[in-house]
Amino acid sequence: MSQVIDKKLHAAIDKLNAKQKKELLVVVGNILEESEEGYDKWEDESFVTEMEKRYTHYKNGGKMVTAKEANSRIKKLLAPKNK
Repeated sequence: MSQVIDKKLHAAIDKLNAKQKKELLVVVGNILEESEEGYDKWEDESFVTEMEKRYTHYKNGGKMVTAKEANSRIKKLLAPKNK
């Protein structure tokens, strides 16, 4: 199983551009840092509470956005303002 995952990861990384690789490196760094510290987000009461709140909102018909829409909104917020 691990070899299959490794192959898929390598194939995916090969398709990324330089900017995407830098972003991925930050994510991987955060994961490694958390594992070195012994941090488990699922044991973090505030994290679990927030996830439960979001799940309840979703199950009760709350409005959700796709990852694509969220990224679009974030890009608009971070875009330089033209005056």
